[in-house]
Amino acid sequence: MLPQLITLHKYDIAYLNKYELKILDKEIFGDEIYRIDIEKKNPLIFDVGSHIGLSILYFKKKYPTSTILGFEPNPNVFPFLEENINGNNIKNVTLYNLALSSKEGEKTLYIDSSGSGAFSTSSFIPNAWNGKQKTKGIKVQAAKLSSFINTPIDLLKIDTEGAEAEILQDLYENRKLNLVKNIVLEYHPIKKTGLKTILKMLQNEGFAIETKEDMNGDEGLIFVIGKKSFK
Repeated sequence: MLPQLITLHKYDIAYLNKYELKILDKEIFGDEIYRIDIEKKNPLIFDVGSHIGLSILYFKKKYPTSTILGFEPNPNVFPFLEENINGNNIKNVTLYNLALSSKEGEKTLYIDSSGSGAFSTSSFIPNAWNGKQKTKGIKVQAAKLSSFINTPIDLLKIDTEGAEAEILQDLYENRKLNLVKNIVLEYHPIKKTGLKTILKMLQNEGFAIETKEDMNGDEGLIFVIGKKSFK
């Protein structure tokens, strides 16, 4: 499938799948699923699961002087992410072509095999988290998020199609969640990990938590918003 280009919200966006782009645009810019009000004018934001960069562009529109680290494991998507950030002259963004996991090293990422370029559901789980997508496995490099967090961060966004619990577990075990002030996380219901496990980790670290169902009706998806204040 050939790359395409469109202008959205004054940004030039390179993409592969028009239907997927429409859904993501509605969720991120329309419904503002990642909205958390931060008092700081130049926040430090970690964007885990950046895909083609719409979430980073949303954060930059809301916080123009923010510093952002973006992580995207799929090598088929990463060039679009780079183009959408660098091509729009977005400053103070560092991009990593890495999966984030509980262990470092090589890992199998399952991506869309239909040829339609629907890569937003790329996952460590075959056939996507809900079992509804035909996928193929590719090898990617994985790292621990805890190795990147050494100072307080203002917002951690995680959308990793089922890997959110092991990413949080890494931060929890390595005492890095205490450096996170706000978190917005999309929970995907998979057999390995229940929502209660994630909520318990966050509550143990002093987060005030709000949960809400996905506004677009995807079965079982829950948005978790956690906030705490540093003294």
